[in-house]
Amino acid sequence: MVSYNQKYEYILLDLDGTLVESPKKRFLLYNTIGLFKRFVKIFGYLRTVSIVTKSISSMLNNDTDQVNYERLVEMCHYESNTPKEIIHRELDGYYRNDFMAWQSLFTPVPGAVEFVKKAKAQGKKVFVWTNPVWPEFNVKKRLEWGGFDIADFSGFTHSQNSIGCKPHINYYKTSLKLFNLNPERCIFVGDSEYKDGPARLVGIETVILSSNKEKSWKELSEKILA
Repeated sequence: MVSYNQKYEYILLDLDGTLVESPKKRFLLYNTIGLFKRFVKIFGYLRTVSIVTKSISSMLNNDTDQVNYERLVEMCHYESNTPKEIIHRELDGYYRNDFMAWQSLFTPVPGAVEFVKKAKAQGKKVFVWTNPVWPEFNVKKRLEWGGFDIADFSGFTHSQNSIGCKPHINYYKTSLKLFNLNPERCIFVGDSEYKDGPARLVGIETVILSSNKEKSWKELSEKILA
């Protein structure tokens, strides 16, 4: 009989609430205010909220062949008629500068860092399959702030390489293709049945952490890294 350790070569991990904790309501508020401050001088007070909201919604429900970041830029351009190079410039400033003030919001989920280290030591390929609404830079920064070594991971989903978002099944299909992974050799770990559960629909064994996440990580380690 094949053990769990032998069966799963690839370990896929959600980020927010799985590897790193953050106050979601405050994070959402900071994000909304930050984007408003960046674009109000371009779109104007009366139109900024509407344009940003529509553009984010277009990215979250992306069913085109564009990666999510380009979908966001395309929609901002379409709704405002602002040149794309200006939108790129403001988004880059927001993601690389404004975002850096949020470091204190992110803390590691107990047991997660140890799990990743053990998996890497055993030769497993560990991927971060976070909801791809942030660029690569910001995904990696949140992991670093959570105490993780970026070198322990074999790949990341992010807005610059991914099409679609959770919980849409297309995100899971395209992510498998992105990294050329066999779903039968994968196990996915998340914290939300709604967002992460659909991974099962593409044939990926899926585990949802309990409210006692530290205990869940310990049990998972004993089960698949024994």
